[in-house]
Parts: sequence; C-alpha cells; structure tokens
Amino acid sequence: MYQLLSIVELTCILSFVAFAAILTFRFAGFPDLSVDGVFAFGAVVFARLFLAGWSIPLALVGAVAAGMLIGAVTATIASRLRINPLLASVLILTILYSLNLRVLGRANLPVYGVMESAFAVPHARIAILLVLAGCAWLAVFVFFKTELGTALRSTGSSPEYLTAIARNPARYRLLLVALAGGSVAAAGALLALKFGFADVSLGTGTIIIGIASLIIGEKICGRNSLLAQLLAAPVGMVFYQLSVGLAYSIGVSSTDVKLGTGLITITLLALSRDERHKLLD
Repeated sequence: MYQLLSIVELTCILSFVAFAAILTFRFAGFPDLSVDGVFAFGAVVFARLFLAGWSIPLALVGAVAAGMLIGAVTATIASRLRINPLLASVLILTILYSLNLRVLGRANLPVYGVMESAFAVPHARIAILLVLAGCAWLAVFVFFKTELGTALRSTGSSPEYLTAIARNPARYRLLLVALAGGSVAAAGALLALKFGFADVSLGTGTIIIGIASLIIGEKICGRNSLLAQLLAAPVGMVFYQLSVGLAYSIGVSSTDVKLGTGLITITLLALSRDERHKLLD
C-alpha cells in the first residue's frame, strides 16, 4: 500500500517534468538539457525561502519564478549569442551545479518545519498533490486552446506561421522555455517537500525520466490533438512509475533501474526514426 501511495505521489510531482519536455522538445523545438540542474535549483530555492520564513505556497511560487528565470536565460543565450540550444543548456547545467551549492551553502539541507505541515500526513499530501497537478493540467489545457497558446504551440513546428502574423518566434520560444523551467522547478520544490530536504544532486537523471515518460505517453495517447499531447505527460509518468515500482518490488537496485531507464529510452528512440529526429534535431 505504501509503495502504491509513493507511486501516486511521484507521478503527480514528476508529471511536471514530463510536461516541461512537451513544452521544450515538442512545442518550442528547443532541446533543453538543463533539466537536472533546474530541478535541483527549484528544490534549493524552495528550501532557502521556506527556512527564511516564507510560507510553503509562497516558497513554491518563488521556486517556480526562479526556474522560469533560468529557462529564460537559457533561451536568451541560445538566441542572442547564437549558441546551439543543446550547448547553451549544457552550459547552464554546469553553472547551476555551482549556483545550487552557493545558494544551499552545503550539499544537503534539511527543510525543518515541513514535517509539521499537512505534507507530513501521507493521505493529505497525496490529496494536495492530486489537486495541484489536476488544476495545473486544466489551466494549461485551457491556456493552450487560446489564440496565444495556439501560436506558442506552433513555435517549433511552424515558425514561418508566426513570422507571417508578425510575431517573433524567438520571443515565443523564450516564453515556452521559461514556462518549462518553472514547471521543472516546481517539481523539484515539491520533491523537497515530500522528502523534507534539498540536495544539489536531487535532479540527477530527471531529464531521462521526463523524456522516457513523454515517449511512453505519446505511444499510448498519440499526438493528434492538444488533449492527447497534454495527456501524454501524466499517462506516460504513470506507466513509468509503475514500471519502476515493479522493478523495485522484484529486487532491482536503484542503480540498475536508472540503467534500465536509459536503455529503454534508447530503444524507444531507435524504434522510431521520426521520434529521434524530432527530439534531438
């Protein structure tokens, strides 16, 4: 029962990472590899703000804002300095490791006081996470149905369309990458809430989890509509977490699980040539 509850919690939290992969890889056409660092940055900023006296909601908002700032910086470096997005995001990832250590002051920091909140009660924590993830998904779905949202969705696939309607694709791409950064930082902050501590290595492997979940979700839901595209994030994460839970239950170590995740992702990409080009080109 405890394992099932943990799967539900992690699905709600890490769905924000899979959603960020949709924003960058699918909508923006921007392969952002800084996810691991941004994830940890969200946890680090949340921990520092909470320990400074901010309430949990305000500290979460602060972490999201910090993640959006990092995303905007990444997109700006790639656009203004004409640096390849992959290289720009790797540079930001490298910088974030030092920045996370500087902000946190140490490699690991307990978030004292969190365990005295509603998040200390497993069922209450799950209810909060379900409501938060559900409301976020609904808000995103409604937003991307608007005229602005439709234009944002065409940034990576049809930049000519934006140019034709006198819109700057670079600005739209910056907005998408910033939103993705905020989403990843939110996931990092929520995971710090769940565990009760922040760690500079908390985000290791997060990018692979996001991509693997996205691919799995798209295989199940397809990509023929906005609804299907956005459902791919939570659906793929559910199947990913169930697979990981099954692996742990039969005695597979965490190290081997990460190895398996990487190999499965490579296999899924190799099975579809189109998927590989759309994700990495």
